Amino acid sequence: MKTLTTTCALLLALSGPAMAQLNETTPGRELAELIYGSIEDNPSGAIDMGEFINFGRDIFVSMDSDNSGTVNLGEFTEWDFGFNFIAEDSGQERAYETAQKIIFAIWDHNADGKINLNEYHKSMVWDFRRADIDNDAFLTKNEFLRGYVVNVAFRAAITGL
Repeated sequence: MKTLTTTCALLLALSGPAMAQLNETTPGRELAELIYGSIEDNPSGAIDMGEFINFGRDIFVSMDSDNSGTVNLGEFTEWDFGFNFIAEDSGQERAYETAQKIIFAIWDHNADGKINLNEYHKSMVWDFRRADIDNDAFLTKNEFLRGYVVNVAFRAAITGL
């Protein structure tokens, strides 16, 4: 529990600087916007929980490179949307690797060193609800950029904040 509390405190600390840079056009923001666009199934201007969960399920399957039904830290850190290249270009590889480990630890609910589909699903639901600032059951692009824990942690890491 202490690890989870420490991890959450670190993510909250990272979110302040990341939010300050939210409106700046950076490679990390551009990538996060592309990811948002790939999740939205219809032109409603917002992502619903179903779209978010379906996208997450596809990501989980692609991360599970050995088809074991679980994702270990190695599989998790090897799979990437492209933030790793941005981190490398900005000289922030270590900060990015740390952010990856933090996200993994948050999603590994039972701390067994693996994320199973149930843990991942619960994490996706929690992450969606946390990012849904106005509690309307939809994520706008702004909510996704500001509130989705992966965006917050990775963008803070790659900008060196």
